[in-house]
Amino acid sequence: MTDKPSLKMKTRLTIWLCLPVLAILVYMIWGIWKVSIKEGEKWRELASSQQLKSTVVTASRGNMYDAKGNVLAQSATVYKIYVDPVMLEQQCKLRDKRIDDLKAAIAKEKDPDTLAKYQEELLNAKTSTQTFDELADFIAQKLNMDIADVRAKLGNTASQYIVLQEEIEKTLRDEIEAKLTELHVDGIRGEPQTKRVYPQESLAAHILGYINAENDGVYGLEAYYDDYLKGVDGRVITAKDKDGKDIPYRYKQSYDVQNGNDLNLNIDINIQYMLEKGLQEAYEKNLPTDRVCGIIMDPKTGRIYAEATAYSYDPNDPSVISDQQVAADLAALKNTDKYETARQDAWSVQWKDKCVSELYFPGSVFKIITGSAALEEKAITMEDTFTCNSHITVEDRDISCWTTGDHGSQNLAEAMANSCNPAFVQIGLKLGADKFVKYFDGFGYNELTGIDLPGEVNSYNIHVLNWLGPVELATSAFGQTNKVTPIQMITAVAASINGGYVLTPRVVDTVTDQNGNIVKKNEKEVKRQIISEETSAQMREILKGVVETNKSSNCYIPGYSIGGKSGTSQKLDENVKGDTYVGSYCAFAPAEDPQVIMLVMVDHPTGEEFYGSQVAAPICQEVLAEVLPYMGLFPNYTEEELQTVSINVPNVQYYTVEEAQKTLEELGFVVKIKGEGETVLRQMPAAVKIEHGGSVVLYTDQRAEVEKVTVPSIQGLTRQQAKATLDMYGLNLIAEGTAASEEGSYAAGDQSYEAGTSVPLGTAVTVTFSPNGIASQ
Repeated sequence: MTDKPSLKMKTRLTIWLCLPVLAILVYMIWGIWKVSIKEGEKWRELASSQQLKSTVVTASRGNMYDAKGNVLAQSATVYKIYVDPVMLEQQCKLRDKRIDDLKAAIAKEKDPDTLAKYQEELLNAKTSTQTFDELADFIAQKLNMDIADVRAKLGNTASQYIVLQEEIEKTLRDEIEAKLTELHVDGIRGEPQTKRVYPQESLAAHILGYINAENDGVYGLEAYYDDYLKGVDGRVITAKDKDGKDIPYRYKQSYDVQNGNDLNLNIDINIQYMLEKGLQEAYEKNLPTDRVCGIIMDPKTGRIYAEATAYSYDPNDPSVISDQQVAADLAALKNTDKYETARQDAWSVQWKDKCVSELYFPGSVFKIITGSAALEEKAITMEDTFTCNSHITVEDRDISCWTTGDHGSQNLAEAMANSCNPAFVQIGLKLGADKFVKYFDGFGYNELTGIDLPGEVNSYNIHVLNWLGPVELATSAFGQTNKVTPIQMITAVAASINGGYVLTPRVVDTVTDQNGNIVKKNEKEVKRQIISEETSAQMREILKGVVETNKSSNCYIPGYSIGGKSGTSQKLDENVKGDTYVGSYCAFAPAEDPQVIMLVMVDHPTGEEFYGSQVAAPICQEVLAEVLPYMGLFPNYTEEELQTVSINVPNVQYYTVEEAQKTLEELGFVVKIKGEGETVLRQMPAAVKIEHGGSVVLYTDQRAEVEKVTVPSIQGLTRQQAKATLDMYGLNLIAEGTAASEEGSYAAGDQSYEAGTSVPLGTAVTVTFSPNGIASQ
């Protein structure tokens, strides 16, 4: 019997030896598959996070420019000031060690020059306590922080990154770094940040909007064009060693930042300012509960020159409530359970663009649309007449005219000038429900205008044929049933006077990249032609007649051909009593070939006046009187207008007497010279608008005495009588009030200088004139 293992035993041994190896091999293969394939992405990301360092390079948000290239919004570099208390403590300890080393060196040093150097350095050195205190005091003063708070943050060694303040300008950051250099310490630094800046502050705020902390657009163009403005962040990827330090540059990979595109607006900053100034005046004078808004645009292209809501806000700090009364009401709720809700509501109102996001009953301005539709459909002619007996009955509804009297028989032009409700009820009924709906839709009231601003809402109306009965048709015809947005209203009126073309209004002209290449161009977009050129020309003539017939209650501007219509509506859906109103006015110029159109809406004025002719027309008149010459549209006075027109007196100081006299006389002024000199040293008046033919006194000698005269009483006189009376005294007239150009208007008695006051010869006396009668709607 042999001791050698049998083949069977060898085979069994081999199997038992191979099984563990095979099991280990299978496990290893499975592990490799799991790590490299099944969980490969997870481990690759983990390895990358440990081996690679990724730094984001934030893209700079694009700028916004007005039509003349003025900056409206831009991104600026600011700094976050932070402290590393651990590093600061170490620096202070190093300072103490240096002081100890200097003392030891001085004790041993024999060389006089070196000794003097050490002693001077020691004299200038400070202890850590002195350094800390001086630095804390400096930071608290510069950042306007509480000193105790600063000390606590600088001494909090539990953290190595504590923010002291954000959005610090570069000049202040440089001051802080200079102080650290002076103290020979480190530990406080400025980290670059991007801040959105609106240089014009509250101007055009509702157009521009603002951005949030994440650099995303909120409201306005910032939100609408956010994808164009924000750009694409860049990234720098570097390899790290085991200590977390960057490995040399050959391991570095960069992805370039793509800065945002710029917006080039149709908005003109000067026209915007003129509009906002007028709207603010209307807001302060009429104290509307639901604010004021206005739009100025090119009726031929849809370009928006200006658009605003008053009151506004500053997009640099949008959380601040700008209206003093609203802010006071909110402050009164502080520490109550109503405060947070009230604050959210206040913000919502303040940031909302009323021109595109709120509805109103347009009132009599809508008569332009009814008249245009009726003429286009030949439901009426220019010669047809309509009778007004102060009211009209439609089925069971008695509809009154706005005036207590009656207008009698009148054609379309006269009915428009009289703003006669019964006449337009008759016109609407002649047009019929189906045609009314056709033109309501055609003028764009059942669709968004497509303006490039966020938050646009659609109209609210009952214009479904099954619902539009005779009563609804009658009230809709004069603008008291359908609610629309101001942008829908001005777009429709623009179509009625531009040849019938419904356009898409545009705020932005082009979007350009950082090299000036056009990325997007907002071309003129014609949706449809809703009325003919002939009908549009008739409507322009009718609306021109409205202004010329009732100058005191419309947008009459001497020297210009203006068309326009006022509107007054009751907010019956909010107050069934009918004693809350919306006053509005829409004007365009020149009437024969419109280059500009303007709409102003005052929502629920709480003063004594509420008609559109009283609260909105004066704003259109005031603003367009500035806008038209700015746009190169100059006045052309008639002989009649020259008798009452006011002309700005230029400043001719330091002109030669000959030059000054020629300049003033060519403008129609009477020149009086006091003194024997050859140069004008003083004048009276200057830089004011006075009546054509007024007197300007020029003083050419310092020794010439200022001649004085006594102001007469102007109360109760007509404009012509007032001018003649002041001329006798060597004084000038500044006529104010919507009735200043109306025949039969009288001085109200609120002249700027009381009768009997002694004033210099040539002084301009401001007098307000009141109409002899009541303004129309």
